Amino acid sequence: MAWITGDRVLLRAWERDDVRIRWETDQTPDATELRLRDWHGPPRSLAAREAEFEAIDPDDESVVALVIVAEDRVIGDVRLFDIDRRNRMGRLGISIWRAEDRNRGYGSDAVTALVRWAFRELNLHRVELTVDPSNARAIHVYEKVGFVREGVLRETHYAEGAYSDALVMGVLDHEFESRLQKRREEGAPSVRQA
Repeated sequence: MAWITGDRVLLRAWERDDVRIRWETDQTPDATELRLRDWHGPPRSLAAREAEFEAIDPDDESVVALVIVAEDRVIGDVRLFDIDRRNRMGRLGISIWRAEDRNRGYGSDAVTALVRWAFRELNLHRVELTVDPSNARAIHVYEKVGFVREGVLRETHYAEGAYSDALVMGVLDHEFESRLQKRREEGAPSVRQA
């Protein structure tokens, strides 16, 4: 898999230079991203991130990690993880790294492209995710793509001296395809074939 295309973004494999771009972006004082970044793990040095990148097992079929390219530059990352081939499901995560790249449709295009690929190429039946219930922007993107609110995991994340909940959302292959078909019939742009 070299790349997956959306209407506005291209999803491709990580390269070593992308690790530096992400690390440099993490050094900026973006309050929203700083709060949400805590869900991904503690801060790490560039050397530690590069070592993690070098240690990735290319044969691990439980993770598909990609960068998002828009306007000829890397703007974020998206991944499927905990891929379970027997039960045909996986979990999704996305991050748009810079404030100026948010609210431009890149996230929904990237999620749509990856979910379409997961269903059509990996033959998954279900894609799920968890999201901070206060992250209205992300929830809007997921619902726009077709994810449905399924429940709340109570007090699962500890940050800034308090526990917070995690909203569980999921989409099934037939629901997603039905939504794409409806968009085509309405004449809305749809994700191109990869």
